[in-house]
Amino acid sequence: MSKTTTVSQFRLVGQLESFIIKKGDKIKYLRMKVEEKEYWLKIPKKLRSEIDINMIPGTWLEVTGNQEFKKKKGVFELEASQVKLLPHPDKPCAVIISETESSDTGKILVCQKSSCWKRGGESVCQQLEQKLEQQGLSDRVKVKLTGCLKQCKKGPNVVIMPHKARYCQVQPREVEQLLNKHFTT
Repeated sequence: MSKTTTVSQFRLVGQLESFIIKKGDKIKYLRMKVEEKEYWLKIPKKLRSEIDINMIPGTWLEVTGNQEFKKKKGVFELEASQVKLLPHPDKPCAVIISETESSDTGKILVCQKSSCWKRGGESVCQQLEQKLEQQGLSDRVKVKLTGCLKQCKKGPNVVIMPHKARYCQVQPREVEQLLNKHFTT
């Protein structure tokens, strides 16, 4: 099973600070000021040709794209998908549209540390994803792999959110019962 990453959409309205340019004239990042905060936005190759490198600092822009948490660096990376010039200055704003903001969305946290994984965590994870798909819940409930849940000897360990229900020694055959208990009416 692949590790899941959290990707959210964003919209920024603010002023251009500068560009970070690599290898001559290739825009790597766009620095943008929104109110008192500065953002560095990664510019993908397909978007570089659409941006005027001679834009003056202070130019008002609206930028939309995706935000992804980079675990190794411990930071959020913002990647632009669209950059628009705003001829009439707009009110500065930064909006992150999270995939988990919806109240009907749930999460199932599964410990992925070696102790839980050896005790059947991977099978439980696969069963969770399969049953969520079969029951039509995969759009409402997401499986997230986590670090240690502090019950290593009682693995595999699972936490069901938003209920914060903890389960130890979960077996694949118990998955359907857990889903029925927490996510079906």
